[in-house]
Amino acid sequence: MPTMANIQDVDIPTYDGLKLKGTFYSVGAKKPIIVLTSGFSGTRDHFLPDFAARFNAAGYGALAYDNRCWGDSEGLPRGEVDPVLQTRDYLDVFNYAAAHPDVDPSKIVYWGSSMSGGNAICAAVMNRSIAGLIVQVPFVSGEFVTRLPGHPADLLTSNRHPGSEIRVPVFPISAEEVLNGTCKAVLKDSGAIPFMEETIKRGMSYAESCTLQSLTNIVLHEPRAYIHRISPTPFLMVVGDRDGTIPTHLQLEAFEKALQPKTLKIVKGAGHFEPYYGQSFEENVTAQLEFLKSIL
Repeated sequence: MPTMANIQDVDIPTYDGLKLKGTFYSVGAKKPIIVLTSGFSGTRDHFLPDFAARFNAAGYGALAYDNRCWGDSEGLPRGEVDPVLQTRDYLDVFNYAAAHPDVDPSKIVYWGSSMSGGNAICAAVMNRSIAGLIVQVPFVSGEFVTRLPGHPADLLTSNRHPGSEIRVPVFPISAEEVLNGTCKAVLKDSGAIPFMEETIKRGMSYAESCTLQSLTNIVLHEPRAYIHRISPTPFLMVVGDRDGTIPTHLQLEAFEKALQPKTLKIVKGAGHFEPYYGQSFEENVTAQLEFLKSIL
């Protein structure tokens, strides 16, 4: 029989005095747990319940939370991505989980996707107490971002000032604008269009914009520079072989820099967004469950 979870919302205090809002999926006392947070502009209701349900069915608890400045979590400016602070928040969430009676503190696994995948890589370096690390389609290089032509970060030179309300779109309006080079969004990937449609179909909302400052914050984020320091923590990276947001070859190059023990799963025919739903999700989550079984 699949394990049924007791689900409740929780408040997680951070080192600098914020409250992060999380959803705790408990499967009983002193169980292994997966700590999850979403990508660049995502929130904890964006497909993370699907992963949590599969982890629960296998006997693992889950704790999904909104990054600071997003969703139901506190933090200002709203809609700002700061990977350094988000990385540090993983440690506060770990401490919250480790003190919970339904968690085995020796069996806590970090999980991250896209931007939070890069954050989780850095967070794993900061914390030797985790039992494992899972990242899917991870952000691995801010250097790559700075080399993109016409990137919104170019606007910062003339628009950075106190109280600036300037925001930039997260998602493209259409696949056509991606293909013809007129897209102004952060995620210049036509694969985002069906992802957004799937999100709407499931009754979920999504953020249309983020602060311009977010672009400055991410260009100095370089998880691949730290990835070799994850070892000896067991590490799984899931990559789509057609990723247009974070090019597949960059993710594979980063994986090569990681030391053992490490595992790579390549989802064939998947871009950046497919591993969240549909058949690619099934292939992805199956690989994650096999990894968890091997380490917990």
